[in-house]
Amino acid sequence: MVKNTSALNFRPPVESKTNERKGTKPLPEPTSIQQVLLLMVVHLCRKILFVDPNIKVGIYIILVFFGSILGDVLPIPNSYFSRKDNIFNIYFVKLSWGWTMVCVGSFVYLTSSVYSCGDKTKIRKHILRLLFATFMWFFWTNLFVTIEESYGYCSKPIVRSSNSRKQCLSKGLSWNSFSLSGHTFILIYCVLIIMEEAKALVSWEAIKDHLRNEDHNRCSEESGSATPLDCLTSEQLLVVRNQYEKFTPYIRLSFIAMAMLAVLWDVMLMATIIYFHSTPEKFVAGVIAVLLWFFSYRFLFNRRLLGVPLPGEGTFRYMNPHQPLQTLYARRASLITKTEKTSSFMGMPLSPPKMGVDASAAKTTSFLDASRAAPR
Repeated sequence: MVKNTSALNFRPPVESKTNERKGTKPLPEPTSIQQVLLLMVVHLCRKILFVDPNIKVGIYIILVFFGSILGDVLPIPNSYFSRKDNIFNIYFVKLSWGWTMVCVGSFVYLTSSVYSCGDKTKIRKHILRLLFATFMWFFWTNLFVTIEESYGYCSKPIVRSSNSRKQCLSKGLSWNSFSLSGHTFILIYCVLIIMEEAKALVSWEAIKDHLRNEDHNRCSEESGSATPLDCLTSEQLLVVRNQYEKFTPYIRLSFIAMAMLAVLWDVMLMATIIYFHSTPEKFVAGVIAVLLWFFSYRFLFNRRLLGVPLPGEGTFRYMNPHQPLQTLYARRASLITKTEKTSSFMGMPLSPPKMGVDASAAKTTSFLDASRAAPR
């Protein structure tokens, strides 16, 4: 009896192996102080760029219209920003499109290389958005210059020619024309493009968790929670992992640079509204920039009319976690049967199915029979 009782105090070998499998799901790696500081800066930049573009557009229209009127009416004193030769105007605003395309272009290329699994064809389609924006910028800025030169006149009569404006200004005279504000157009258009392309960083940090969970799901016999990477092959998953670890630090830096540019463009836009051009010239230029943004990102790209995807759209989806995954239901089908309606939370039943009257009566009868048959 003592031998049998001592044997019962030990767990069977099968149970010990089962317990060893518990807690095998990988945990996130520890984060260094440098990464924490960088993520804090990125979080601050998110507050700047992740504003609803529709709200930003309304603010721009109000500022350009009423701010220009106040600038024309109120005697605002001159400042460093009222000088056309200030350092921000010469080295940044006049080269604003180049600065924007360098930062946004590198951001688009790096992010699309990750969520497109290195597919060069898909990466080129994302780059096409910036090429389209560059074409629009070149077309409209040259159109502004053509309108100013073709429909203006000099303060003193001169011989009309193809370069009448240059002749008028070379003689120290003034050229009177409807000069659409190119700075207002470029600055608003650049900020809206930055805000649209920055959306690719939404839920970007979650890709690391998806990679870790997907590796665990593919290596473990037990099915874990579904991830957006279920649809990828082993080769594509390896490319995503390598590209994500390699490019994420540079993606964060380019995102910070985009936020700094957006702040600088907003400051220079306020200087333009207060000190330069007339109210109609700035308002019309601002409206053209807003309409061009709406036409491209809300109409062409959103409806895939040119075959160009929106930022963040690639081989796998990571930006919209609220939309259910197709594989999510397949993995949860084994947990809850379709014929029984059971209360559940995150796919797990909250209570066992209720037994019918016959089943409960049969269970009670079997219990009474067993108690009567037991020796007393």
